[in-house]
Amino acid sequence: MAKISLIGAGSVVFTKNLICDILQHPALVGSEICLMDIDPERLKIAEILARKVVAQLGVKAKVTATLDLRTACAGARHVVTTIQVGGYRPATVTDFEIPKKFGLRQTIGDTLGVGGIFRALRTMPELVKIGHALRDFGAEVPFFLNYSNPMAMNMMAIDRACGIPSVGLCHSVQGTSRQLAGYAGLPAEEVTYKVAGINHVAFFLEFKYRGQDAYPLLFQAMENPRVSASDKVRFEMMRRLGYFVTESSEHFSEYCPWFIHHGADTIAKFGIPLDEYLRRCESIIATWKDTEKRMLADGIVAIGKSVEYGSTIINAIESGASATIYGNVPNRGLITNLPTGCSVEVPCLVDAQGIQPTVVGDLPPQLAAMCRSNIAVQELTVEAFLTGRREHIYHAAMMDPHTSSQLTLDKIWKMCDELIEAHQRDGFLPEFAPVWKNSGRGSSGLERVLVSFEARGDAGTKSAELVLVIENHTSARFKGKLAIEVDLSAFQLSRDRVVACDIAAGATRRVAFRVRRLVPDKVLEVGAETDSPRVFVKHFRQPTRTTVRPQSDPLSIVWSGNEVASGRIELGKTGIRLDLRVNDTDILISKDSFWDGSAIEVFFAPTDQSTSALVQLVGLPDPKNPKVISAHGKAVVGGKISVRADRGGYDLGMFIPFKAAGVTEGQPFLMELLIRVNALGDAHGRVSTAWQGSELPHIESGKFALIVP
Repeated sequence: MAKISLIGAGSVVFTKNLICDILQHPALVGSEICLMDIDPERLKIAEILARKVVAQLGVKAKVTATLDLRTACAGARHVVTTIQVGGYRPATVTDFEIPKKFGLRQTIGDTLGVGGIFRALRTMPELVKIGHALRDFGAEVPFFLNYSNPMAMNMMAIDRACGIPSVGLCHSVQGTSRQLAGYAGLPAEEVTYKVAGINHVAFFLEFKYRGQDAYPLLFQAMENPRVSASDKVRFEMMRRLGYFVTESSEHFSEYCPWFIHHGADTIAKFGIPLDEYLRRCESIIATWKDTEKRMLADGIVAIGKSVEYGSTIINAIESGASATIYGNVPNRGLITNLPTGCSVEVPCLVDAQGIQPTVVGDLPPQLAAMCRSNIAVQELTVEAFLTGRREHIYHAAMMDPHTSSQLTLDKIWKMCDELIEAHQRDGFLPEFAPVWKNSGRGSSGLERVLVSFEARGDAGTKSAELVLVIENHTSARFKGKLAIEVDLSAFQLSRDRVVACDIAAGATRRVAFRVRRLVPDKVLEVGAETDSPRVFVKHFRQPTRTTVRPQSDPLSIVWSGNEVASGRIELGKTGIRLDLRVNDTDILISKDSFWDGSAIEVFFAPTDQSTSALVQLVGLPDPKNPKVISAHGKAVVGGKISVRADRGGYDLGMFIPFKAAGVTEGQPFLMELLIRVNALGDAHGRVSTAWQGSELPHIESGKFALIVP
């Protein structure tokens, strides 16, 4: 007598139908049907109905019921799962309402998209727990049959984590085959077909009537509004891809970016029912008591035979009678242009040896591409579960075709954070490994205490002020000592070299000190040493300065081996003059955002003050109306500019008064020249490169070339 355990038996109607199917196979009439659920009331109803089915069929099957998973799995040869973790409330409602707040609408939300991702993250741990219990306590060769969505993600997780024979089951193939027969006006029993792909995105590669290709009838139906009106999305996808897909129009509309994203007119045109799953659930909940009362009213139970494959598989394995079904199984060379290890839906032979999937080969390339867009989301979601890495939840949502068509990256991440927090609060998700702050990379392996130095003012002066910055990017408090490293024969510190640290996780400490030069022209380099392997030290090095005198040497600015500009900088009594040849072959002036077009940016700062004294001035090389403006777009008093353009670029003369630059006559100052070109020859666009005489970028201190008047 085989023990068949139905886990999630509180799905009472499905459980009743499945028991009816099982006990109508002669080889299974003596089976033990073990019902398991976490809801005792639902389990009680399922048990009553199961006993009614057994009595009405007059078979010798044994019915047991338990709230304990191990008891359900003990000795079981087959486990069938129909679980929904978190139920309609709060979990499903959360999956719809939080995305809706961000502007993301869904129809069903149980297969892909944000709803599918978070349903999987709740469901996969429980399915793997069941798989492990079946492996540890079940019969010698147990078999796992799963009906729970999202099918593809769940089956990938079971395959990678459990190591037992398994198959994912759905009724979309057999259900759609009957629909297609109806659309084509053919008897369903005379239609044959071949289907392959992934669950809910599998395609009818063949659709035949008495051995003839019947697809022409489907293309006729596509053009008949009376036929296609009830299934508009799927007929539209057949129009575009050439093949009919297995899952319903409301489902498929959220597996791709071509429908919901385009707004109310498109949604109405294709009859897409937003929030459809919520309405279905509300209807079931509202009528459940009546359904329960009707099923329990008397001793008569409707005995039928469903199209579900579950009982067929169990019967084939137990009796040896072969059968062909469509199952979701690991892709081990079955569909050769889909990734190895993903879950594919293909024809399978079943007998006493178990499931034997059919090798399909390559799908038509457009169908494989459609599948791969969904598989990327599935793989990342499974990876998030198996590794516990939070960043892969973000990545899965980012790659989802529907989500990415509607939300910005920032909204996707914020939405995921809210969903994670909500489901964790309700007890349906575990903690995930943290990510590096504001990034898509897990912090594991990157957790460090970062030590760096900031300069206040010019580090090249006789007495420089530096700040030791200690950032604790780990999940634990950092206690230790840092020793400031500097050549003490050439420089003197204003504080003790050793800095004691006690910094909380995520906190930052700053320690300011001065460095006085004892040896002229000695290059200043400052670092820190510690015994802790968690500490990463970025050394500070005094930038090398370029000295510009009243008659300077020729200037050349090069980007990636290509000369961008050439000329010279000249110092006068009242200001600075630039004479440049700029090789910009397509001058573009953007007055509101000059950094998006052609521009000459000049930065000034005194050598002995902080960067708060920074002055930025911009030359706009418009051949018809050149201007010198401030960073805020105002005209610079006393600024002059002339431009003469040709096909290869432009010659520029630009004068900047010392006063406008914030420079005191006779005092050294720091300067950087940044050239922005819209097109450099015929190979490069939007080039930005600088002459600065410095190793550091212009957003930091100590970044400009030192000019001595």
